[in-house]
Parts: sequence; C-alpha cells; structure tokens
Amino acid sequence: MNALNFLWLLLPVAAASGWYLARHVGGSNGVNRPSNGLRSDYFKGINYLLNEQPDKAIEVFIKVLEVDSETVETHLALGNLYRRRGEVDRAIRIHQNLIARGTLSPEQRNEALLELGQDYLSAGLLDRAEDLFQELSETDAYRVQALRQLIDIYEQEKDWEKAIVSARRMEKLTGNQLGGVIAHYHCELAEEERQSGNAPGALKAVQKALDSHRGCVRASLLEGDILFQSEDYERAIRAYQRIEEQNPDYLPETVERIHKCYSSLGRSGDVDSYLYRLMDRYGWITATLALAEIRQKEQGVHSAIEFIASQLTRRASVRGLDRLLQLELEEAEEGSTQHLRILKDLTSELLQDRPVYKCTHCGFPAKSLHWQCPSCKHWNTIMPIKGVEGE
Repeated sequence: MNALNFLWLLLPVAAASGWYLARHVGGSNGVNRPSNGLRSDYFKGINYLLNEQPDKAIEVFIKVLEVDSETVETHLALGNLYRRRGEVDRAIRIHQNLIARGTLSPEQRNEALLELGQDYLSAGLLDRAEDLFQELSETDAYRVQALRQLIDIYEQEKDWEKAIVSARRMEKLTGNQLGGVIAHYHCELAEEERQSGNAPGALKAVQKALDSHRGCVRASLLEGDILFQSEDYERAIRAYQRIEEQNPDYLPETVERIHKCYSSLGRSGDVDSYLYRLMDRYGWITATLALAEIRQKEQGVHSAIEFIASQLTRRASVRGLDRLLQLELEEAEEGSTQHLRILKDLTSELLQDRPVYKCTHCGFPAKSLHWQCPSCKHWNTIMPIKGVEGE
C-alpha cells in the first residue's frame, strides 16, 4: 500500500480521536474543555498526517484514545491498518492490548480474538493462531470464519486428519458440500502411507477418498499406481479407466500408465484399441503420439511419420508437429536436414516455454500437474491445456 492511500485510511482514525476528545474531555457550552496536552496531541497527530508521517500519527492517536466500549472499533481498525501494511508486530500489540481489557463485551472480545488470530497467521505463528481459532470455533458468531482459518492452518501444517475433521464440521454447519476437498486430504494421507511402503494402508485411504467424492480423479490415479507397483495390472487398468467417467480431461494422464500395464500383461492389441478409442473420441495428441511410437517400433519410422502427418491434417498440434519433425530428421539423408533442423528448433523452443496445465480459477500456468493450485490454493482446479499448444 502506498503512503497516500494509507493516509486516507488514517483520516477516520483522526476523526475518531477528535470525537473522543470532544465527548470525553470536552462538554457543551465550553465546560470541561480538553486539556491543553490532549488538544496538543490531537493537532500534533493531524500535523503528522498532513506531512505524510503516518507512523508518528498513529502513535499519537493511540495515546489520545483510551480503550473503552466506544473506541474498540477504532483500535481494531488501527490493528488492521498495521497488518495490511505488513507491520504485524504492531498489530499484535494493539489486539493483545484490547483483549487484556476487562471492560470488553463477549462480542468485542471475540472480534479482537479473530483479528489477533489473523495477525498470528500473517506472522507465521500457526500454533498460536490455531489456539485462538479453536476457541472461536466454539462460538456462534465466528464459528465459520474460525473453521475456515483452521482448515487453512492444517493444510499448511499438512495435518490432514485435523483438516478432515474441520472440513466435516464446516460442511455440516454451512451445508456446502466439501467432499471434493476432503477426498484430497485422504489422498494426501494415502501418499504418506505409500511413501512409507504401506500399500494396504494407502489403498484404504484411497477408498476413503472415493467414498468422500466418487469423482476424485486423483484417487483413481493413486489407486492405479499403487496396484501397478504391486503388479496387480488388471485392477490397475480398471482404476485408470474409471477416470473417463470421472473427468475425461485427465485421460492423457492415463495413457502411459495403461500402456505399461497392458505391456506387462503382454496384451499389445488391447493397448492399440484403447489408444485408438481415446484418439477418435477426444482427439488427445498424447494418444496419437503413443500410437505413433508403437508404429515406429513395429513398422519403422516411415510408418510413424505417415500416421502423425495424417492426424495433423485433422487436428493441428505443436507437440505433434515437433514429433513429426524429429522423425523426419531421423529419416532424412545426410545434408538435407538444414531446414528441418531450423523448424525443429523452433517447435522445441515453443514447447519449452509453454505450460502444460493451467488453473481454471486464477490462471496460474504450470509445467506439471498440481492437485492444489500453488497460487490461489484451490483444489482440483489445475487442468490440462487444450488446443494447438496443448492436448
């Protein structure tokens, strides 16, 4: 926030200080007028504002304002201003000072606790923030806000069990369906079990994810990966193929996986059938390139070239063109590759700088698949890019 904007935000504080002096120190008809010291402090604060010295102005106004039931909102506003400026330590001191006052009503104290919890979050003091939001989650007025902040804290701490409990409470309280998010928490637990070598525990967590949200693509991919590692290829294929019912946009993620499963079973014909169906139904370039690779191994480079070229006439793709040029370079005779090399370098450079995925909520571009957007923190919003430069 620039200094000018901050000065505008301080004007209500200055007004409140003047109102406080007039109400509490002064009176009507000139009786009990403000003392010279208080009046001097007030005008000193105004002078700091006019000279664009907001820090000094704030210090003066805090001295002028005593904490009582009529100035609580002003102190809360001051704390918020500090936090928005990134001066969290000052915000914490103001809100702690408020909470220490025994004159606050329960509503005012809870509001101050909420703001102090926000301060702790901004400062990275997650344990202190958690304690405050746990207390507020038992109140009526701030239960939803507190649960929302607790969920954020547990995500940062990767405490997925607590995140599940808080999300369930939020779901029950608001009526909003959070099964899709809760499914990802179970998937995180499945990943932990998988990393520790506990395949049965990982599969149990995956099943809980699917129970929470039958459309969880991540759970199906995880299940397939775990089963593949256990050499249970038939069940792995079924898990991967389930994704077509859940969200076909993620089918390119299954191509290489299913190819490996069928190859391990010695069923190359089933690979071709699956890939042709994906290519014809959805036009994914990933399926096309996988089929071209099979053709190259079985029938040679020229067959792969003809296949990709025929598909590019139906659907343009930079990835397809890049692969076609690579194959042409392999097939071309010595001395006749200069122009092909220039084109290949161009397509390679285009692909190198282009993201493969994009967040549908905030537009964050990514080269790899994230289940939670690194930018906006929304779950399940990173999707494969479609079109000439994508699938």
